[in-house]
Amino acid sequence: MDDLLGARIKTTFEEMKKQRPLVHHLTNYVTAGDSANIALSFGARPIMADAAEEITAITGAADSLVLNLGTMNPVKFASMELAAVRARKKGIPIVVDPVGVMASDMRLNAAMELLRGGVSIVRGNYDECRTLLFEKRIGRGVDSSSEEDLKNAELAAMAAAKYCCVFAVTGRTDAISAGSGAIIGFNGDEMLTRVTGTGCMTTTLIGCAAACTKDYEAAAVLGIQAMNVAAEAAVRSLADGEGTGTFKVRLLDAVYNLSLKTLIEKSRLEKTQAAQRMEVGRETGC
Repeated sequence: MDDLLGARIKTTFEEMKKQRPLVHHLTNYVTAGDSANIALSFGARPIMADAAEEITAITGAADSLVLNLGTMNPVKFASMELAAVRARKKGIPIVVDPVGVMASDMRLNAAMELLRGGVSIVRGNYDECRTLLFEKRIGRGVDSSSEEDLKNAELAAMAAAKYCCVFAVTGRTDAISAGSGAIIGFNGDEMLTRVTGTGCMTTTLIGCAAACTKDYEAAAVLGIQAMNVAAEAAVRSLADGEGTGTFKVRLLDAVYNLSLKTLIEKSRLEKTQAAQRMEVGRETGC
């Protein structure tokens, strides 16, 4: 990575470790424990609360808000809306994980409502982000397909420009954009696709970083690279006969032990000037 990007990541990493931010999650029950543990491993403090009666108070005391649509229902989404309103009023960053928005109209409509209200960062797989860009469901289930007609960098830049926020498209390669060009990441391991919740945990890491900076592009890069570099270390530590269960435990250990020096040295990143086809979006005053 270039020196400027390295300096941005360094500043964000050091601030997060110093501040130990409080990260409020409204997340899905499949991975809530994983998200809480990865936040603790990274040096943040997680809180999970979705009752409408306390949502405003807890969000107002938090340093960032993570909204995950994985097991959404109307009651939980109403709480998400209350939390988002409070976060916007207080200038608290909002990180959205649009899990499976291509699977149902309810999820897509909920995600669109959040994005139109204003968010800071969106992290999703290719199909999720493409669905949000074109506001049209594609694919099935919650996992990304292999049918890609846009490059990740192009998709991230177009979506970021449309919604005036940072978009992070994760997959075999990752692309993070604030709307002008993109940062491409080449780290990670296929083992991340064999354990439930690694996408949700990555979003949590982004939320931890975003709590300590206004440089949301750097926060997204830091969260994604922390997960991917840690995953590579976890895979290297596996012995014969060890598999996904051991990997998941080692992943937590690797995030916990991840140093800034290792993160910078191991990260494989490059910048690109991705084209923006604004005819699919809307001109904004970002």
